[in-house]
This record gives sequence, C-alpha cells and structure tokens, in this order.
Amino acid sequence: MTGFSVAKLWKNKKRRVLVISGGGPQSGIQCIYFSFSGTWEILGHAMVPYPQRVTALLEKFSSGTVDQFKTSELAWLDLKITQLMAECAKTTLASAPRSASLPHLIVLNKLLLWKGATGENSQQQNWDLNVGDAQYIASAFNVPVISDFTRNNMIAGGNGTLPVNPGNLAIVSKDPGISILVNIGVFSQTTIVDTSKSAILSDSVTGPGTCLIDKTVRELSENETFDRDGTLAAQGCVDGNCLDTLVTSPWFLQNGSKTATADQFDELLDTPSLKALSPYDRLATVTALTAKAVYNYYRTEYKETTQPDRIYLSGGGANNLTLQEYLKAYFQTIPIKSIDSLGIPMDMRIPFALGLTVNSFISGVNIPFESGPAPKISSIGRWYFS
Repeated sequence: MTGFSVAKLWKNKKRRVLVISGGGPQSGIQCIYFSFSGTWEILGHAMVPYPQRVTALLEKFSSGTVDQFKTSELAWLDLKITQLMAECAKTTLASAPRSASLPHLIVLNKLLLWKGATGENSQQQNWDLNVGDAQYIASAFNVPVISDFTRNNMIAGGNGTLPVNPGNLAIVSKDPGISILVNIGVFSQTTIVDTSKSAILSDSVTGPGTCLIDKTVRELSENETFDRDGTLAAQGCVDGNCLDTLVTSPWFLQNGSKTATADQFDELLDTPSLKALSPYDRLATVTALTAKAVYNYYRTEYKETTQPDRIYLSGGGANNLTLQEYLKAYFQTIPIKSIDSLGIPMDMRIPFALGLTVNSFISGVNIPFESGPAPKISSIGRWYFS
C-alpha cells in the first residue's frame, strides 16, 4: 500500500473498523466489525476458539514453566495465532453486508503472553511479550493495521495499559449518571464511568477473574477446563472464613489502580484453609473471591456521594451464573446487567472499546495514552502497511 497517511483516514467521516483481539487460554481470537459516523453500528462479530495444542502451550507459558518452553514452540505459536487471526477476520467480514465487506483499517490487539518489569542492576523497565504478526494481517487484507498498543504505552513510560477508556466512555455515553463496567477475563477489570462529567472515576485490575477458577476446575475434573455456566461451583458452599483470609493478601490491600502479572494470584491456591476444603467448596470459595474482590475495590475506591446507577458485566467469565449471583449478593441494590443489553456481545466489550478509542485517535481526539514524563512516541500504536 503506497501513499497512505492517517490524514486520508481522518477525511473519511464514515469509517469501518475491524478489531482483532487475542483472548486468554480458554478463550480464542475475537473479532468485531463496526462502522462509525457520529454513532457506532456493529456490522458483525466472530470468535475462533484455540485448538487444543495452542491452549496447552498458552497454559504452559502462563504457568511459569518457561524454562521448558522451546523457541520452536514460540515460533509455531506466533504463526498459528496469526493464521487464526486472519481466519477470524475473514469469518467476521463474510457476515457483514456486501456493501461493507472491506474495512478502512484494522485494529490488532496481539495476544499478550506476558508483561511486567524486567531488567538488571535494579534498572527495571516494563516490557511485554506477545504473539500475532501485524505485517502478515496488513498484507493479507491489503488494509492498514494499527497495533502494539501495550508496547507503545510502555515506551511512553506507562505500564502497558491498553487504551480502552475513551471507548468505554463512548459505550455508556447515552446512559445518564454513573456506570460500573466489570470485565471478567483472566483477571477482573473494573472501570467506573461518570457520563455527566465524561470522566473515568476509577479503573483497575481488581483481582482474579477466571484464572483461579479454571485452575481449580482442572484439579476437580480431568474432562473440564472451565466451569461452564458456574454449574460446578453451584454444587459447593463458600467458606466465609477462608474467603476473608484470601482477600487479606497484600495485593488486595493496595489502594488505587493496580495491575497483575500472569501468576499474580497462583499462591492463593496454596492457602491452607482453602486446600482443606472439599473440591466443590474450594471452587465455590474461589469463585466468590472474584466477586468479593470486585466489591471490595468498589467499596474502597468509590468516593461519590450518590450510588452508581448500574453495573455492566462483560467478558467470558461473566457467563458464570454462580459468579453472577455472588456479585448480585454483594452489590445488592445496584442493578447488574449484561453488556449485551447495549447491543455489544458479552465477549467483545474490551475489543470494541479499543476500536472506538483508536477511531477517536484518528479523528484527532487527544488520547492520554502515556504516563511517562518525556514520552518518545506520538501515537497510541504502530502502523503496518501491505
């Protein structure tokens, strides 16, 4: 592709944006396709689950056994994830109206394997390791691709935060008052939005999402890798004393915005009071931990005098009905809704918010993507062309 410039995209007031995003080990590749001309319209979406070998390698990597990870496996994983991304994109575009079958740009959120502080001699710097080749995608579709969002944030001095909050503001822009967005993926991410002020009041990882639930399920059953609809946790009882012990772990007691590494909460599974429980009670208690951690964060960080108006749930873990019941028990008087009540598929809120953010950036909106004192880049992502 020659002669491309962001200015050409800026002049196009009705853009079609395809977002491709790599999910966690028990998820897959997510794609959502939308148009935007003052308001957004979702044109199609799809998910391609990971093959068994991909899931096994992702779990192997996230388990911390990197010393057993071969370089050839990493190369194969990069290639396979890229091919799955292209497959998911084709499936999504095929479901769109023929007149809208070609996007103006592709937003690629690579599959994040790891991010955190690295370095030597106490000179720590945040960095990430991801898979998914943006150049391949740009060449396959002959469409400009913008990617490397976590990496750009780190270069600018941040900790690798994905730029989604301008998109989150757009998603709830028509809802008066204050909304809490809770996304339950591998971790739980809680974002509090005040529409009247067009402001993000708070945004943080609040604790485990499905990471401990999935690991507990695999200990419980050889045939299951996640708790489908929460049916297994529903067979157990929450141990309140054990739960109170778990939430006093130092990470939970930190105030303000927090991040988490892939193995952040693994040591909680070795808590003696948790290990002493029956398998189903252990799963119920770990499931309740996800809900209680979200509630405790809200109770600590929410400073407004009026109660929030609603909670929107999203992410694959939000399909866990037992977890939903625990959240309702904690939040009581605040209505809890699925994000699909806004016309957004349950698994797609984060990719969609990223796409809306990038679209705003192209339109010239100032996106506060960096937190460093002297950022060395001027874009939220890196462009790739065919």
